[in-house]
Amino acid sequence: MSGNTLARRRTLPAGGRVEMRAMRDGWMVRTAVWEAVKDGPGSILLLTGRGDFFEKYCETLHDLVDAGWGVATFDWRGQGLSGRIGDTVMKGHSDGFEVWADDLDELIGWFHAVLPRPWFAVAHSMGGHLLQRHLAGENSEFERAVLLAPMLGVRAPPLGPAMAGRLARLMVVLGRGGQFVPGGGPYVAGTAGSIRQRLLTSDAERYLDEAWWVGQNPALALGSVTYGWLDAALRSLAWILSPPPEARGTGEGADRRPMLERITTPMLVMIPEHDGLVDNAVTRRVQGAMPYARLEEVARAGHELLREVDAVRGMVLGRVMRFLETGV
Repeated sequence: MSGNTLARRRTLPAGGRVEMRAMRDGWMVRTAVWEAVKDGPGSILLLTGRGDFFEKYCETLHDLVDAGWGVATFDWRGQGLSGRIGDTVMKGHSDGFEVWADDLDELIGWFHAVLPRPWFAVAHSMGGHLLQRHLAGENSEFERAVLLAPMLGVRAPPLGPAMAGRLARLMVVLGRGGQFVPGGGPYVAGTAGSIRQRLLTSDAERYLDEAWWVGQNPALALGSVTYGWLDAALRSLAWILSPPPEARGTGEGADRRPMLERITTPMLVMIPEHDGLVDNAVTRRVQGAMPYARLEEVARAGHELLREVDAVRGMVLGRVMRFLETGV
């Protein structure tokens, strides 16, 4: 890769405003925004995944800003430089995804206040899950949205999601939800060729960007998830994949569609061929039943589509831009 490419991966675009923002409960969340150019294509809210910090997407931020988009992003509560959750800063913990859903509602309001219409969203993994949860609540403020490897089902090896879910629920009930899941632990810097790299991307250099950023600021590091996070994730998945409770009765004319099928925002859903974290079979089944979603698989790609090798990443980025700009 060229030195210019490396520089774009390891610097934020010029002209952005990065600041800490107090949420409704006083929790501090780190946000960043780049202004849209006059007569530009619009404004994008970029939602990252579990364990991410927005510096991991510097290259994509450069691409979007260079193309004239206004862009806003943030570190989820408990990640990056936002206030952490759990009994240590290393734990990827959650007592329930409701707090992130509420955060997203609030931060969409911030996005609307700082950047002009038309509004679009690009969301990765857990960010894709939470965006769909928001849209399933009959919110339609985005013109279009792109979901990249959205978290609609988790693999949870070696037990599988059903057994892992029962174990996680038991550990939470026993008061041990704050413990790391088996095999989990504090952050360890990634190495090229590792199993984790192969799960995320086939591009070793882009994979190592994460460790480089953590080396610059160790406060960005986050370890693996806890039983509490896994339990909360599976409960949130069950919520969006099911009809709302009030529609489960037998009354004539009751709308018993699963929450996701109620989304009316046009969406492009891109899934990687080799996703070892998210269950693509669930994504295919669910998105296939959504009338406003278009599903496309990306060959020879890992979980982090925007951090893949040049050929894959370039195709994905071009597809994202075309869908946002034209809807096709």
